[in-house]
Amino acid sequence: MQVSDFIHPEDASMLQALKKVPVFPTLLDKVLQYGLEDIMWSENVTTNVRLSEHQMPEVYNRLPPICKRLGIPVPELYLQMSPIPNAWTSGHNRIYIVVTLGLIKRFQEDELDAVLAHECGHILCEHVLYSMVADSIYTLGDTMMDSFVGQIGSVAMKPVKSALHAWQRASELTADRVATFITSADTMASVLAKLDGIPKIILKDMDLRVWAEQGRDYESLKDGNSWKKIVRYISDSDMDHPYGPVRAYEAYRWEQERTNRKAIASNICPSCGKTIESNWVFCQSCGYKLK
Repeated sequence: MQVSDFIHPEDASMLQALKKVPVFPTLLDKVLQYGLEDIMWSENVTTNVRLSEHQMPEVYNRLPPICKRLGIPVPELYLQMSPIPNAWTSGHNRIYIVVTLGLIKRFQEDELDAVLAHECGHILCEHVLYSMVADSIYTLGDTMMDSFVGQIGSVAMKPVKSALHAWQRASELTADRVATFITSADTMASVLAKLDGIPKIILKDMDLRVWAEQGRDYESLKDGNSWKKIVRYISDSDMDHPYGPVRAYEAYRWEQERTNRKAIASNICPSCGKTIESNWVFCQSCGYKLK
């Protein structure tokens, strides 16, 4: 598989914007120079359990087939004993995925596949190095942050932090597309609902597509008046992940777009199912826009 098969337009545009921030190359060099990858690796390998064919194979063996479909090497997989459902990917020269005990205890097999595929999506799309930069700023403590500020300047750091947050949110949408490709939008929406903390007693009666429509309504603020755009900007400004309903909406929309493209490539109208001609702009049976 290729990055272009999955990349979300906002991921591509936000990454380009991030790279244009004047101090970003300097910050990237500092992250690698300070050996932050080694610091994060040493903490991971000494506190988490490395999974393999011989260590919790029922979890580990779900990873290699996903990697094979995506055409990427199999990363190391670790289990953290946190009760909070979560997963992340780190490393630059030695990439690894971490899942928590809370996640594997609560998630069903297809949902676990979606989580692993999402993390593999970050690897496929080469998000991990930039995510490490974000982690170095937000999670490695005041000492490291003060060092960056001292060498780069506190004023110069502000646009970097803003651009990193915007890119991180967009990169999650790309990784969600990979998870949707490996499993389905329904499975991805179920994962997102659980990550949002919605309990089983509610989930069993939830219509996930209706829940995703809330994300569509939120995204519509982009096309609203100036005040609505400001409201959306303020709401998003400190988020490193999009809201759950937004991610679910994007997953359903992308899945439908793929289905429509496949139908049109087979000369079938995605709306009415009638045969179409390759040069048609609209279906002559139902009026559906084909191009």
